[in-house]
Amino acid sequence: MNIAIIGGGIGGLASALALIQEGFKVTVYERSPQLVDLGAGITLAPNATRVLYHIGLGTQLEQTSVTPAKTEFLHYKNGEVIMQVTPKNYRELFGSPYMRLHRWDLQHAMLLRLAEIAPNTLQLNADIKGLESLSNHVDIHFTDGRVARADIVIAADGIRSSIRETLFNPAPPVFAGFVAWRGLVNTSDLPPHLHESVVAFGQGRHINRYLVRRGELLNFIAVAHRDHWEAEGWNIPAPMGEFLNEFSSFDADTREIISRPALGQVFKWGLFGRPWLEQWHSGRVVLLGDAAHPMLPFIGQGAANALEDAMILTRCLVAESDPQQAFTLYQDTRASRVRSATEQSAKRGDRYLGEPNKDSLKGDDAESRYGYNAVTDPLGR
Repeated sequence: MNIAIIGGGIGGLASALALIQEGFKVTVYERSPQLVDLGAGITLAPNATRVLYHIGLGTQLEQTSVTPAKTEFLHYKNGEVIMQVTPKNYRELFGSPYMRLHRWDLQHAMLLRLAEIAPNTLQLNADIKGLESLSNHVDIHFTDGRVARADIVIAADGIRSSIRETLFNPAPPVFAGFVAWRGLVNTSDLPPHLHESVVAFGQGRHINRYLVRRGELLNFIAVAHRDHWEAEGWNIPAPMGEFLNEFSSFDADTREIISRPALGQVFKWGLFGRPWLEQWHSGRVVLLGDAAHPMLPFIGQGAANALEDAMILTRCLVAESDPQQAFTLYQDTRASRVRSATEQSAKRGDRYLGEPNKDSLKGDDAESRYGYNAVTDPLGR
């Protein structure tokens, strides 16, 4: 079977690696002329990392990842510790570790692995104009006039998926009431006591910070409640003065960290939700990851669910030779779990709206998500 994957992000590359490992012929089409470092951190729980180990990346990523010794939740204004969480031995409990990574370290490892096992699989500067799904194949039309043919197409083209918009005509995105900023700080610029995993929160704002890349960088995500619409783009540079003013009421340590982003850069974007899409496939085209089920970032499971999708879809294509049956099995396997995570994430932002206290942090049973095994758990409902 000849499979085309649209999108060279985490979900698309993981799908390619998993499918090639099972003997499928795969081509990945990425519209960007070059994949570059976007300067962001990523958290991957055991349900995500076990997929990475299965596709041959786990040991390599251990060399650059960081697992926090503890995470402290602080009062945003005075910096007092409200609650401290000490992670358990997740490798012992779930058979796979908890990792915090620089996003580019993950994507770059995927690209190197792909070049090693299937050279020329990735096609850059491949901007899709449209798809024509026929009875036994899909024609892929590019903006430069080229046409490629595949037996099936996996659309992993992200939260602003053009394929989702074109083929599935979903409801428009809905502003979720939050604006986010992200940045990286060189830990060499910070005193050692600030090299910690911390969430400072209260009154509609929170800042989550943690180490990545062997502890050389501190990643931060800052979020503020908003009533009005904000631009959705992931790479919108934000004026430093505006950003620092937004969080000027936070404790001195937090203000020191966010005032020192690498190259003086922070990026800003609005958080948007999408109404649930009941059907993820049409003809010989199927959606994956954010293209199928975009998720707000408040439970740290967006990338994990894309990795799970990649693994489950691969297993379904192995189990069912007919694409329609494979796609149906894929959605039957994934829908309930993904919808639950999507709904939990949408509600989780509310925990940071009022005065910070232990009660606002209750009800987080993260470990219930970590035991899921996309590599071996049964397929189907």
